[in-house]
Amino acid sequence: MKSLVPSWKKWLENGIEEDSAAFDWTARTTARARGTRTDDMIEADLIAKGHGIWAGEIGLCALEILSREHGLPIRVKDPAQDGAKVAPKQKICTWQGSPEAIVIFERTFINLASYTSGIATATNALVTKAHAKGLRSTPRITATRKTLPGYRDLAIQSTLIGGAHPHRFNLSGGLLLKENHIAAAGSIAEAIRHARETIPHLLKVEVEVRDLQELEAALSSGAEVVMLDNFTPDQIKEAVKRKSKHNFTVFEVSGGVQLANLDDYLIEGVDVISVGALTHSVNALDLSLLVRG
Repeated sequence: MKSLVPSWKKWLENGIEEDSAAFDWTARTTARARGTRTDDMIEADLIAKGHGIWAGEIGLCALEILSREHGLPIRVKDPAQDGAKVAPKQKICTWQGSPEAIVIFERTFINLASYTSGIATATNALVTKAHAKGLRSTPRITATRKTLPGYRDLAIQSTLIGGAHPHRFNLSGGLLLKENHIAAAGSIAEAIRHARETIPHLLKVEVEVRDLQELEAALSSGAEVVMLDNFTPDQIKEAVKRKSKHNFTVFEVSGGVQLANLDDYLIEGVDVISVGALTHSVNALDLSLLVRG
């Protein structure tokens, strides 16, 4: 997890550059009003304003490193661990630094931590609900590649903090034959045949199918994973009936799944439920940084 510190540091750096922090007149005014010396320190508490899952511990490490590099060092005291449950008015950590440092880094850090914690919170709600169903084999909840460019590592790590499992991280992380690939190849069978001739032997072949006829084609052609794309719950139940003679094939459900309808898709025989909304439509966790008076 510490390996993600550079990613956090990069986005914090981008944020303060975007804010033109070097000429933050408000921060300079605040410092002058206090008669601040370079060694004058204040403290501010990072507070949760809603219920959720915290996913910013690594970001706090990056904050300490970056703030030192900018000559405005911030020390983080008593940080909550990633995955911790938070509630309104709960303190997550305390920042110690100069007034200028605190106010310059405040908004950029909160923007990122609210985003990552929002993803972890939404993910945890799905995972908790899936396990509460009591199936013999609970489907894995995963995210997808539907992330903003550059933010994928932060977003995917946040889903892991929320209790999900990883999908393919990028295009080289797995082979997924979707409708355009199949159309270009001519058929599901041809797409799989060419895939077998091309890919490394350690990669599985996954095929997206849109109906039961395509499912049969994928299974008969040796797909190791099938994605039931936008299947209704009734169609999924019919699909898993055909799984018995293909026990080693993984069934993934994708398309339109959200917390409100998750129960409908928690069906015996489904191995994975992928939810793009976890990273492309997440609600941020509300956070606030309050200077101690």
